[in-house]
Amino acid sequence: MKLLLLLLLSLSLVAEDDTNQTTQEDDSFLSTVEYGRMLYRQPRGISCSQCHGKEGKGGQIIAKYYDKKKNPKLLRGVDITSYSLEELKASLRNEYIENNHKKHHKIMPIYYLTDEEAEAIYAYLQYSLEHQ
Repeated sequence: MKLLLLLLLSLSLVAEDDTNQTTQEDDSFLSTVEYGRMLYRQPRGISCSQCHGKEGKGGQIIAKYYDKKKNPKLLRGVDITSYSLEELKASLRNEYIENNHKKHHKIMPIYYLTDEEAEAIYAYLQYSLEHQ
């Protein structure tokens, strides 16, 4: 009986998802990475994964259009895995810096996320990169 209990305990420890141990808050039942994954997949609005893919690498088709010569073109989501935390926060506010001027993305929606939520998404993207 003791052997069976030890075996079950060891199997449950092995089976634990290592995202539970990544930046776990003492007073939270979700780790930062888990919270970021949840927000990335289902934020308040359009899911990040619809344009940027499951792990932020981009390539998802957002729209098909035709240029002036009637050639078909595809608009694809960009890879956001190399963004710094500040770049990600700016993008979520629909801003970016070009030639020292703030600009707005033409397609990116504005997400009204807190800094904590943006940091959680960033943690998820970094975790995904490290665990490919």
